[in-house]
Amino acid sequence: MNQQAPTPVPTTAQQDALAATLAALMPLGGGVLVALFYAWMGAFGVILGLGLAAGWAFWWRNKHKSFFPKDLRGGSVIGVGALVALVTILLFIAAASPS
Repeated sequence: MNQQAPTPVPTTAQQDALAATLAALMPLGGGVLVALFYAWMGAFGVILGLGLAAGWAFWWRNKHKSFFPKDLRGGSVIGVGALVALVTILLFIAAASPS
């Protein structure tokens, strides 16, 4: 019979590292998002950025049923890291462009 290999269960140290990385990336991403929209739109951008950051946190919690789920996977944290990197690059482009 052709059986699927069981999915490896991450160790506690791996889960702790992923949770610590996520705990650093989520507030950083929210802050960079607010800064990006401030650079683009001024004071209205701050309000819009705060709303988007809160929506992002709400979406994450609904998707994973917790901010720090017990079965947190590396792919989810890498996705958040890629999103934060993209928003940071956009912020640097917005800050470097002449107004």
